[in-house]
Amino acid sequence: MFSNYKSCLLFILLIIIAVSCRKDAPPTLPNQGSINLSTGKRLLICDEGNFGQNNAAISIYSPLNNAVILSAFAAANLNYTLGDVVQSISKIDGNYYLVINNSGTIVVCNGNFVRITTINGFISPRYIQYVYNGEAYVSNLQLDSTKPNYIQVVNINSNTITKTIRVNGWTEEMQLANGKVYVCNQSKNYVYVINTQTDALIDSIYVGTTSACIVKDENNKLWVSCNSDSTASLHIPASLVRINPANDSIEATISLGTIDNAISRLCINGTGNTLYYLMTNVYKMSITATTCPSSPIISQGTHTFYGLCIDPDNESIYVSDALNYNSNGKLYHYQTNTNLIGTYMVGVNPGFMIIDE
Repeated sequence: MFSNYKSCLLFILLIIIAVSCRKDAPPTLPNQGSINLSTGKRLLICDEGNFGQNNAAISIYSPLNNAVILSAFAAANLNYTLGDVVQSISKIDGNYYLVINNSGTIVVCNGNFVRITTINGFISPRYIQYVYNGEAYVSNLQLDSTKPNYIQVVNINSNTITKTIRVNGWTEEMQLANGKVYVCNQSKNYVYVINTQTDALIDSIYVGTTSACIVKDENNKLWVSCNSDSTASLHIPASLVRINPANDSIEATISLGTIDNAISRLCINGTGNTLYYLMTNVYKMSITATTCPSSPIISQGTHTFYGLCIDPDNESIYVSDALNYNSNGKLYHYQTNTNLIGTYMVGVNPGFMIIDE
């Protein structure tokens, strides 16, 4: 019996040694099944990953197949590492520009998400806005408050940084209108205006508090999401501000009635007449409204709503859930009447999303 006991101990010891000496295997890539990466409508999801862990990823949801591909970039690039925190994605001239915030890079991919090149030299990029004639602007998080910040100008033909435009503060989403680019700012109470012909800062529009998101409606008017300011001397509620780019004037300021939180996502439907935004819950508002909606269309409940996207064709609603911010998140797909179509697993911290057709 003692001999059998020693044999068992030896067997267990050998298993422990084998396991401890085994090298990490490469991650198993998803089975793409019938989903075609290059054709048909698809929702592109920026799985930010965890700061400092280099685990950013792209998930793709196919409405036609009602299925998700996880780690689509890795699948198309033999496990090539995307980088640290994918902030946003834009489609320019048929290619995808993946803005990798903490890595300070923009990864350029073709329609199949095969990497073409990586643009280096950014401060801490947030969003990329195509301007015209092969030029795009990149906004930046200001890493050091003692130093100036810049909008960086990219030539998308050569995929290089060609110049910088001096601005103040942490710049966020941008929108092109009337030959000008309007830039949101998370640390200043202004929306900056850049002349795209001269690449020069020409104006700043005072909006009361800091801002993050901007969209353009069917009337060519701009809507800006302004954060709340809960300081004792101000107590300014979060708001939606409408700007007329014809004369850079503020036409309306609609208070959202809270100083406890702010809009994290602002979207607009395909016809450009209805705004959607995420402020803990999901809200919907006509561009002709004069007051904010009194109740949400989708309540967060026990979820952690993190991203929002509206299908421009049928106005179905996509909401992402970051769960605990450390494990894989979820995607919820709703009909425009808010009936739930399905729930799907996506990557870690699913944030920015766009519809691609």
